[in-house]
Amino acid sequence: MAQININLSKIEYNADVLRTLLENNDIHLTPVIKCVAGDSRIIETLIQSGFTHFAESRLENINEDFKGQCDYLLLRPTSKKHYTQLIKSVKMSMQTEIESIKEINEIAKQLNQKHQIMLMIDWKDRREGVITYDVLNYIEEIIKMTHIQLIGIAFNFMCFKSSAPTEEDILKINQFVDAIEYNLGFRLKVVSGGNSSMIPQLMYNDLGRINELRIGEALFRGIDTTTNQSIPMLFQNAITLEAEILEIKPRLSDNNQCYLQAIVDIGYVDTDVNKIKPIKNDVSIVGASSDHLMINLNNQDYYKVGDIIEFAMEYEALSQVMYHNHMTKHYFKDNYIHSLNSKMVNSPLLINKKC
Repeated sequence: MAQININLSKIEYNADVLRTLLENNDIHLTPVIKCVAGDSRIIETLIQSGFTHFAESRLENINEDFKGQCDYLLLRPTSKKHYTQLIKSVKMSMQTEIESIKEINEIAKQLNQKHQIMLMIDWKDRREGVITYDVLNYIEEIIKMTHIQLIGIAFNFMCFKSSAPTEEDILKINQFVDAIEYNLGFRLKVVSGGNSSMIPQLMYNDLGRINELRIGEALFRGIDTTTNQSIPMLFQNAITLEAEILEIKPRLSDNNQCYLQAIVDIGYVDTDVNKIKPIKNDVSIVGASSDHLMINLNNQDYYKVGDIIEFAMEYEALSQVMYHNHMTKHYFKDNYIHSLNSKMVNSPLLINKKC
């Protein structure tokens, strides 16, 4: 039966390595947990590792069991009917519309509760965010609100458009922040400079006023999202998908070549089958239907019915499968990884300000 394998030790290791890398550059790491559907075992592991602030995009993934142990930043602005739940469930939210912020302020006033916000700025991703020339006016209105606390501003890259952050972006973001603060007459507490796509810039450049990054994909996949290549110091297989071979039969390809085909027990109902890849490169995916995935065994006859094939998942596949309510999740820890952890976080690669 298909299942998700979740190596909690590798997730903790990746988190600790990334945190050390960021902290040595005076930057706070906020784990983004939306791609793991707010999984409680994963959150518990990260809390035990010392994380107390998480970013999530869906209110339904906010776990009340961890109240008092951690708080949340809600990344996606919620619908009006959920404003009350928003204020009660999360400490902070990302906002982009001044009228929405005004309404949240009024509801927070009725609840006698302060709500913190980060103002998302559309830099060049073109998904969501305040247009740069409106930012100052927004902030001037927000700071007059009695039950809204502006914590800072945020930027985003590579969520919609595939344009990665550059050294020029960092320079201009810093100039922009300086100009905003000069006009406001006070310093912003948080400048959240982006997501996993900012890590390559962090490795080689001074990010200046940026003092927070929101990291999800690099944490759970160990991938440089600007190139889709592995980050050498991280594990890429912290979360994998495995499926069982149900059938093996000879088949003819479209060009009438004979090959040995296996069928495994996942399909496009379970995950994005175009975004998974067998971890062993001696087999390849032929195609899929709703409940079946066809595998070319490349005429290797040592596979048999009941054998397991394990798959690496890209972000889209990982997100979809983690939200699948009927997919078994297998959690485990690895003592060897724990022994590696202390060695890596003290590595010169991470201690140096720039590596």
